[in-house]
Amino acid sequence: MRRPTSFHFQRLAEVCGYLDDDPWALQSTVENEPSRPCRDADPERFFPPDSTRFLGDDLLVERERIANLCGDCPVRTQCLAGALLRGEAYGSWGGVSQPDYHIIRRVLREDQDRRQEAA
Repeated sequence: MRRPTSFHFQRLAEVCGYLDDDPWALQSTVENEPSRPCRDADPERFFPPDSTRFLGDDLLVERERIANLCGDCPVRTQCLAGALLRGEAYGSWGGVSQPDYHIIRRVLREDQDRRQEAA
């Protein structure tokens, strides 16, 4: 299991302002943004090939590929927040590759579990 890095914590901090929002409203915001780079992209481009294991350079290549797809998307943060809130299990969201998304999702769940236990 990969450990979270500052990248993962930074992206999680960016979405914190949206974690009380309706995930479907966030999805609608993303879908209605006319300048989003993924607007006309094939959705399959946001899913890695089935056989990819993300070892070594494969992970770096995937990160760069997704970063290039999402570019400077104005709704990148809402895209990631909505995916986390909807519990999306697969795909790349908000400029975050699937392996990194899984780490962010895990950190968020662990944080939510700790907060519930403390309450």
